[in-house]
Amino acid sequence: MGIWRSFKNVIAVVAVMAGVAVGGANAATDLDLYQESVVVSQNADRQEQNEAIAEAFSRLIVRVTGLQQSLDNEAIQEALTQGADYIATFRFDVSDQFFTNVLGEQVPTKEMVLQFDKNAVDTLLVQNRLPVWGQRRPDVLVWLADRLDGQEHILTDAEGTEVSQALLASATERGIPVVLPIGDLTDTLNLSFSELYGLFSRDIETASERYEHDAILAGRIVPAAGNDVQADWLLLFKGERLRLPTVSGSVSSVVAQGIDLVAQRLSEQYALMLDPTMIGNLSVNVLGVEKLDDFAAVENYLKSINLITRATLSRFSEDGVEFLVEVSGDRSQLIDVLALDDRLLPVTETTLNAQLDNRLVYRWQSN
Repeated sequence: MGIWRSFKNVIAVVAVMAGVAVGGANAATDLDLYQESVVVSQNADRQEQNEAIAEAFSRLIVRVTGLQQSLDNEAIQEALTQGADYIATFRFDVSDQFFTNVLGEQVPTKEMVLQFDKNAVDTLLVQNRLPVWGQRRPDVLVWLADRLDGQEHILTDAEGTEVSQALLASATERGIPVVLPIGDLTDTLNLSFSELYGLFSRDIETASERYEHDAILAGRIVPAAGNDVQADWLLLFKGERLRLPTVSGSVSSVVAQGIDLVAQRLSEQYALMLDPTMIGNLSVNVLGVEKLDDFAAVENYLKSINLITRATLSRFSEDGVEFLVEVSGDRSQLIDVLALDDRLLPVTETTLNAQLDNRLVYRWQSN
């Protein structure tokens, strides 16, 4: 009871305040979405630097929205020409790359490391009705079969092949945390090459049960004409089976199209249109909050949810706390975002009225 009394006294002080404003988006998987880097020549002039900034800014826009077509927006195209206005800080680092100039000479380079202003970028997107996808992003398990060397092969997490490098580079560029299978005896027994190559979803899902993931991307790559390859992709997410028509091109291009399929679908699920007309109010009741540290952890966790624009403490009791939250979206979106972590476990409502109202009940899982 001593702990509860001290906890109640502190909460009482907090309760008389105007409320707890919640903003920002801290990644469950640490992803700095707003940092980019680009290589320029050692003696780059203003024009070359501006072109490099525009290139980096375009990658960032696609990563934050999750949508390649965001670059088709006229206002975004205009903003790309003024990319320097959206930079918070920048620095130059040493680069071991060389450019070849028109005379065939090797030109030394340097790396521009750019930290873009999150608020400025998000405001640009909001003003142009483009989605903002926060830094908390779902893990994607990738199963990939290929016959590029004339042999049957399944990509694993211990490789440094052209395919694996292309996959990780594309996933990093799009802000998609990926998990690759271990490739041990258990994986071999759970999923054969022919089952993966055939993109048999039931077999793939069964083999994926041992891994923590929120979505599964399965694919196959085979040689095509010349130096090109051909790929087929299947995304398994929330009971959906989304197929991408067969694509051809370089290894990096076909892999990028598979990652693009993932980014677009996950953006639809988790990115939000920060439109004031869409703001809704929900009550989030969190059980299992028994210590001051738990309350602070719950508060900080709510601050990390990109979907929540404001949270106000409304009630406290011996078994938990309740927040009134403003959500830029709807109830189902908030449930999906909270399900990405194991910090709040949903408590099933037993009455129809409880299931239909704007109240969500969770139990806090302290570390």
